[in-house]
Amino acid sequence: MSQLSRAATAEFEQAIALPQAVLLNFDVAYEESVVDVAAAGSVFKTSRRTVVSLRLGTFQAREIVRHQDGERSRRSARLADMVPPGSRYGFDLVAHVGIESLLRGQSLDEIRRDLAGRPVPIDVPISTLWDQQRKFLFYLGHLHQRATGLIRKYLAERGDTTWLLDGTVECGTPVFLGIEDAASGMILAGRKVPSENADDIASCLREGGQRYGQPTRVLHDLSGAMSGACDLALPGVSHFVCHYHLCRDVGEDLYESPQSELMKRLRSLKVLARLHEQRKGQTQFLRAATTSEARLVLTELLNGQAVQAPFHATLGREVLLALHYWILDHRADGSRCGFPFDPYTLYLHRRLVRAGEAVDRLMARAALAQQAPPALVNFQNLLREYRTDAQIVAASRLYERAFAMFARLRVVLRLTSEHMDHQRQPHDLPSGEQQELKTALDQLRHELQKQSQDQSDVDRGLAKIVLTHLDKYWAHLVPYEPNAAGASWKRTTNQLERHWGGMKRVRRRAHGRGKLVRDFLSLPEEYLLVPNLENPIYVELVLGGSLESLPARLAEASRDAGSFAAWNRGHRPCLVGQLSRRLLRRDDFINDLIKACHRHCRTAPPDVAYRP
Repeated sequence: MSQLSRAATAEFEQAIALPQAVLLNFDVAYEESVVDVAAAGSVFKTSRRTVVSLRLGTFQAREIVRHQDGERSRRSARLADMVPPGSRYGFDLVAHVGIESLLRGQSLDEIRRDLAGRPVPIDVPISTLWDQQRKFLFYLGHLHQRATGLIRKYLAERGDTTWLLDGTVECGTPVFLGIEDAASGMILAGRKVPSENADDIASCLREGGQRYGQPTRVLHDLSGAMSGACDLALPGVSHFVCHYHLCRDVGEDLYESPQSELMKRLRSLKVLARLHEQRKGQTQFLRAATTSEARLVLTELLNGQAVQAPFHATLGREVLLALHYWILDHRADGSRCGFPFDPYTLYLHRRLVRAGEAVDRLMARAALAQQAPPALVNFQNLLREYRTDAQIVAASRLYERAFAMFARLRVVLRLTSEHMDHQRQPHDLPSGEQQELKTALDQLRHELQKQSQDQSDVDRGLAKIVLTHLDKYWAHLVPYEPNAAGASWKRTTNQLERHWGGMKRVRRRAHGRGKLVRDFLSLPEEYLLVPNLENPIYVELVLGGSLESLPARLAEASRDAGSFAAWNRGHRPCLVGQLSRRLLRRDDFINDLIKACHRHCRTAPPDVAYRP
């Protein structure tokens, strides 16, 4: 059925496509159904260009521009709806390139091959596709601005609004800062700033407040710059910190010392390296020893099957490797939520201890110990040495106490493994549970205050770590007034961070590079609006419910968008400190550079003089 549908679509596209050499006239006089053509004005000029449309193919467009005394020149509105001013490529092609590359992660080379393989082939160079991608972002930004009134009205009808404020960055690149409405998931505003500083963040918040109205509250991470920016730009608006970020930071501080000590001693004892060498040798031995007569039987034994074979050296090596691979699978003890929610070093230690105890139980039977291979004895001695090492014992005990302390906080914040299906889930809570969480936090804080003052408490230092974080952000943890009945309580910025993660995956899928430095340097801030095209509320408000209308909406936005060339010049990728090529290519660039520095040193005040 799908093949039939594709074939029918291809035949339809081919049928409606225009012959490549066809010439179409676009005259405003005929478009407005004027009875007397002369009344539409005299012909001011006639221009001709080749137009490439995704729907119509390639054709020649002749535009007749008319002019009347005292009026502006009148151009064809029908042509303006098909192709940007002065451009060859239609809005439908611009929208197609933007959606496929920026939203769905296709590379420009893949898009080019797809266009060339259509029923009506379109040959577009890679460099031109890159320009159309940039043009898509240019018009998308203006389309978003034109929709400000619709979005503001929608938010006002919703009542209380919560803004999620967060930024994403790659090492050595500017910060992409975004504001998202928590309830709808729409990206309201985006900004590309040199660094995460209070002034730039405040500017972005002011702009968002002017366009969409001030929010009821703002939710952000633990950054002091973001907190200060909220106070600067939105006075009187409550702002709160993300519970996920708070919990993560507390866990990292709790685990810092035991994690470091345990890993340092593990490396010193070379436990993992020695296990690796033993596993490599035993694997080679079993591979050589296994024949049609001598087969591996441990799997059959574990499945409850009867095996007519005594315990021998080969089976002992099977048992040894089984314990090895069980140790290597220590990450399965977690919920795949990442450190510190899953302290994998502690999980590894626990499995090393349990494996050592298991070998001791196994070798307790003298008849079995006599038939065990030397490698199994060496494995037992290695793990016994590890378990009885004084530094390992001390570090692991501290790690376990830190784990228990962290678990207390996670239970109160309702961020335990039972609540965390995956790392970036929103963790919204019903409004009825808001007061319960606040009461539990008050009780935990009181307990930690008492514990941190008890000189005899072995966990006094751990309690101080948690208490320090809670005291620092106490006023920004839970709203004083509960949310309206039925409304969920937004308490993490994970929803916005999930958008950032999705955008990064799209870019990696498009070009196959793990590092996104070049992308973050070249992409403009309008790229932050791309996830809105997958948001059903945004698509309904701005696009009338379907992405099919995107080319027409981009055409509407182009009428007052201004010059793409001027916008593009201001958004060219540039590294920090990089001068324009116009300056670098001066014939006497080096001498001009030296003269400029000398001249500035003579004229600059002493207090701003350069100090090495």
